[in-house]
Amino acid sequence: MNKGLQITLYVIAAWLLVLGLLFLLLPAVAAQVMQTTLPDKALNMLYGQVMLTFAYIAFLGSRGGEGLAKLSRVVLVLTIGHVLVFGYQLISNMASFAQAGPPLIINLIFSVLLFIFRRDLKT
Repeated sequence: MNKGLQITLYVIAAWLLVLGLLFLLLPAVAAQVMQTTLPDKALNMLYGQVMLTFAYIAFLGSRGGEGLAKLSRVVLVLTIGHVLVFGYQLISNMASFAQAGPPLIINLIFSVLLFIFRRDLKT
């Protein structure tokens, strides 16, 4: 396995784990981190659970094996999706740069790294 891809997937898994736990267990802290209000407690819990699920998928992908190409593709789609959503929020003034900028930049970096390190995988 490409060591760069493995490290990138581990870092993404850790990032998603932290965010998922914040949304699930400490939504007030998540609101401070994201610099926004989180009015829907049920939706926050659901979002936290989804983040934890993707953290697990990234972790499984980092472990290698036969499903590595597919699992890393799922994580790539996730990060590109986040770039598109946060980019749209910035362009349309739905969110300020303080709210959408940092996650946009982080997910853009993850997307580029995944794209680079996935090139030698058979998909």
